[in-house]
Amino acid sequence: MKGTGAMDIKMKDSITKGKLKISFDRGGAEEGKAHRRPYRERISLTDGATERLVLESFPHAANLLDDRLFAVYYQDDSRTEEIDCTDGNAKIRIEHPDYTLVREVSMDRILMKGNNWTAENADNVINFRVTLTARKKLDLRAIEDKWNYMIPKRESDTELEGPLDFVWSQRIKTFRTDVVSHYNFRTPAVMMQQNEIFAGIIAGLEGITEEDLAAMPLGMDLDVTENEHPWFSYGGIGIRGVDPDQPCEAGHTHIVRGSDKSFIQIHLASGESCTYCYSIMVSDEKPKLGYRRAVRYIWERYSAYRDKTSRGLAENIRFPGIFTLKEWEKEVWDKRAVEDYYTYEKNGRTVGAITGKRQGEWFSRTDYKHDAWFACWLQELVTGYGMYRYGEKTGRREWTERSEQILDLILSAPRTKGMFPVICYLEEDGEETWLRDDGWAGYRNEFHTLQMSYTAWLLVCWARSVFPQRRQEILDFCVPYGEFLARVQHEDGCIPSWFDEEGNPSRRQFRDFNAETAASAIFLLELGEITGREDLTACGMQAVEFVERYVRPRQRWFDLETFLSCAKKPFSFYDGYTAQYPQCNLSAIFASFAYLKRSRITGDPAHLEAAQEVLDYLLLTQQVWDHPGIKIDTYGGFTVQNTDNEWNDAREALCAILLYEYYIDTGRWEYLERAAAAMQDGFQNLPYENWAHCGYEGMQYDSSLLWGCGIILTAAEYLDKKMGMIFADPSKEKALGLWGIKVKEACFTDNELHIQAEIPQSLRTDEIVFKIRGKDTEKYRVFLNGQSR
Repeated sequence: MKGTGAMDIKMKDSITKGKLKISFDRGGAEEGKAHRRPYRERISLTDGATERLVLESFPHAANLLDDRLFAVYYQDDSRTEEIDCTDGNAKIRIEHPDYTLVREVSMDRILMKGNNWTAENADNVINFRVTLTARKKLDLRAIEDKWNYMIPKRESDTELEGPLDFVWSQRIKTFRTDVVSHYNFRTPAVMMQQNEIFAGIIAGLEGITEEDLAAMPLGMDLDVTENEHPWFSYGGIGIRGVDPDQPCEAGHTHIVRGSDKSFIQIHLASGESCTYCYSIMVSDEKPKLGYRRAVRYIWERYSAYRDKTSRGLAENIRFPGIFTLKEWEKEVWDKRAVEDYYTYEKNGRTVGAITGKRQGEWFSRTDYKHDAWFACWLQELVTGYGMYRYGEKTGRREWTERSEQILDLILSAPRTKGMFPVICYLEEDGEETWLRDDGWAGYRNEFHTLQMSYTAWLLVCWARSVFPQRRQEILDFCVPYGEFLARVQHEDGCIPSWFDEEGNPSRRQFRDFNAETAASAIFLLELGEITGREDLTACGMQAVEFVERYVRPRQRWFDLETFLSCAKKPFSFYDGYTAQYPQCNLSAIFASFAYLKRSRITGDPAHLEAAQEVLDYLLLTQQVWDHPGIKIDTYGGFTVQNTDNEWNDAREALCAILLYEYYIDTGRWEYLERAAAAMQDGFQNLPYENWAHCGYEGMQYDSSLLWGCGIILTAAEYLDKKMGMIFADPSKEKALGLWGIKVKEACFTDNELHIQAEIPQSLRTDEIVFKIRGKDTEKYRVFLNGQSR
């Protein structure tokens, strides 16, 4: 076994499965010592000859009014009364004058609150159920299991090498007392890896109700640098300020544990119990890549659970009666887009846009509320594609014409050394005011390569598949900008973010390092391919290599949103407690697109594997469960970053398209499931751009169709063209339904496809459109619920 050494662990009580072993130390009196040795658990990897200690626990940490955050409450007076190990399962009973603690451990099945659902377990996962029953009235500040990660850490802490090879949590820390609350459980895990040894805690949320979370707020915590050994924990943690419409304590980007009485939130009368469940994954993995196994396991586990217990919230409560794509098209395109679309004459052409209704009071001369956005959030070309697709499939020419008017507007933007502004305010007197950058989360007088590169990439895509007859005009606009990027790219591949009108980097921030380089990478790769310009393709490859060499080693996903948006912070911010940098998934989304494009250009299997590594990291920000305190269906949506709180952000529309394209290249069915979930869930938070920014239902914001209904419906139009309403893959012998269609069974023969599915009432008058992957799909005769289609 690889590592920095091995130790022989001789324990009386243990259970083993495969390479995984957990040992139980009863504790007890030690000669010459006043205090008893507390009960402990140790998890090791074994190859039969040696054992490698990975995790050691001191369960459970129950904090009362002790100022120490992890005071082991029972260590002096508790007695281990029972350890029963049988066939991969164990039950431990610990008695204390104040309570009884029962710890159930299983290598065979997932343990959860209650026994209403069971699932088979993975070989590298150990499951826990912890129940504390009070003997007297107890008021607890926290009750949790704390595990030390026993693989030695390094002393180094540089931009490319940290104390551990890999650390991940959904939230990082500004204060020592920051925790990962249940409110932050998008992908509910904390993970660490050093060399090949990966370990992670995965929350057991099956069966958890809103009432359960109120009685015992669940949370995770971790620290890498404070002690000799890094540690993580899970259990009930008293927090304050996560309530409907309430900002989180210490500001809306923080959720903390504390020591005063307001944090004593677990109250038990004599005879009452509290329970929490979780799993620990430990395995030998490729360095820094153990998270990929966790991503697979968590999706499979929670999607299976949801399949059995989904609340079925197909209806958006703000749009009653709208369930299907056709109904959404009528609501968004035929109503809202018509209301928000405007045109005007410019240079002998009619140009147009969907108004963004944003920041006009700050930067428009007349605040006319007619503003066009070609930026990383609000983006006319994304919504414009959805409009084009709608017009194309319905034969309604006005929609394709509107899309072309949007194209004419951006092509008319003033240019400086290939650079161009990205926001246009139409003033009330008919004049234009162009901004070079977003004036709220950027620098409005400076050109921003992230905004320009994203827009230029979309323009190249339009030249391919939307208006190929306008290809030369589009390339005449894009090539000078691509050549500008080639001139300013650093030798290491980095492309600075902000430039002045002379084409010089205008800011020290993001000049020499930024993950926004990924947006320029995907543009340069697309532009090089469509023009045959190998020099531009080489620049794109170099930009991808920059992300590989300088971003991924410490997962420094730095983009404008990481520092300048809602969770504002200094560009130098670093979490010295957990040894993590602030991260935003916007740059990871662009990087995932760029890595996939590189793979398609080179055909190198190693490049496709690297692309999946980046995508799987991005997927840690996808919701895998429905939080019972949030009144929408959150499963499948995407959050934003590790220093903010929003759920279900509109970017999940981009992720849905991205995931579909990865499915096409990899054949991984999970990616298709995730794509469908992301697209469908986007409709839950409309008309808002995200949900639950502060508190469960707090701080919703409708920032126009461009970052809301329009982008979400565009993803639906994209997947509708590719997937229909039921999509089948003969090579996988699987089928997937959209719009609430639940495929129960798919059976393939040589020339027939039999689907058993639950069809929502709202779709029973519609023609169910099937799509089958493969070149010979026309040979299949399709039967739906026994009826030929």
